[in-house]
Amino acid sequence: MNTASVLWQKNPALAWREIDNATVIISPNDSVMHELNDTGSFLWKNIDGYKSAADLAALLAENYEVAPDIALADIQSLLAEKSSRKLIPPVQAAVGESR
Repeated sequence: MNTASVLWQKNPALAWREIDNATVIISPNDSVMHELNDTGSFLWKNIDGYKSAADLAALLAENYEVAPDIALADIQSLLAEKSSRKLIPPVQAAVGESR
């Protein structure tokens, strides 16, 4: 599987708020609070179930001074970490749907 093309979404069970330039996410199942910095908050806002890691990396490179290949590596690392914490699950394809 090409992980750069997987689509990502926010876990709908999470509560989150923007405070100044940070995003605070609360996991209600374990009452853990996660705070994202400015860059993480930018990405969180753009994770919508329709964008892949490659799409998010392009946005990051466009809005911050970072090379596209470095942006993709950073995005993939962030998505893997947040996915392991069940904050950002991949979008599940509908039966019979190909991506």
